[in-house]
Amino acid sequence: MDEFAEMAAREREAARIARRQWFGLHAAVFVPIQVILFVLWSAVDAQFPWFAFPLLGWGIILAVHGVYAFVMKTPEEIMIERAARETQLI
Repeated sequence: MDEFAEMAAREREAARIARRQWFGLHAAVFVPIQVILFVLWSAVDAQFPWFAFPLLGWGIILAVHGVYAFVMKTPEEIMIERAARETQLI
């Protein structure tokens, strides 16, 4: 592997790590806010479970963020993997 390819691989790995760190920050903000909303709900009237709406909405967004951070690949990564498979077949 030449120097340019090695630097590109490091850059891709750094971007992948950054995506996962942003997800961790997102989850670290989500949990305490939801706990605060639940405590507020239970401390006030506790009849209609209004805290469930932000919990569900933000939870869906957090799940999508998790898929982006841990499962999805960028188009560049897909092309690189495809090229690597093609060179192995030849």
